[in-house]
Amino acid sequence: MDHRADRMKSLIIRTFFDCMEKEDFSQITIGKISEQALINRSTFYRYFSDKYELRDEVVDHIVQDFADHMEVDFLHMDVSDAEHTRALQDCLAHLCTQKRELEILWKQQLLGRNVFDEMMNAGARKVETEIQNHPTISPGKKQFADWYAKLLVNNFLVTVRWWFSRKDDISPQQITAMMKRHMISGTIPTLKEQS
Repeated sequence: MDHRADRMKSLIIRTFFDCMEKEDFSQITIGKISEQALINRSTFYRYFSDKYELRDEVVDHIVQDFADHMEVDFLHMDVSDAEHTRALQDCLAHLCTQKRELEILWKQQLLGRNVFDEMMNAGARKVETEIQNHPTISPGKKQFADWYAKLLVNNFLVTVRWWFSRKDDISPQQITAMMKRHMISGTIPTLKEQS
C-alpha cells in the first residue's frame, strides 16, 4: 500500500474512533464515517467491505499489539529490582500511547467483541507459555499455569483500566510503585499496611 493509501486508511480508522466516542458501534454507519472523514462512501469501500471488517481490523491490531508488547521477562526477574521497574514502566508507557483508543473500545457495550477479555486472553496465552517453559517453576505450579497467567494479566489490565479512568491524577511512577508493592506483598497485606 502506498503512502496516500496508508493515510486514507488511517483517516478512516481515526474517524471510526471519533464516531465511537460519540455513539455506540451499533449506531455507526458507513455514511456517518464517510461524512465525518469528508470522503465518499466509495473511498471507504476501497479499504473495508463494511463497518464490521473495520472493527475487526482495529480490534485485532489492538489485541495483537498488546500481546506483542506483553512483557514476560518479569518471570525471570527479581520483582523488587530496577530492571523489573523499567520493564513495567515501558509496558505502561506503550499502553498510554493507545489510551484514547483503549478507553473507547473498552466502553463500547454493543461492539460485538469484548476487547478487554480478548486482550487478557492474548496476554495470558503468552504468559502461560512462558510459565510452562520456565526452568525453575515447579511442575506442581505449571499444572495451574493458565490460572496464574490469567490472574497476572487480568490484574495488570484491571489496574491499567482503573488508572486510565483517574483523569491523570496518578503519575506513571506512582502506578508503577503501587503495582510493585502489590506484586511483592499481595493485595490484602498492602491494603492493611500503615502508610
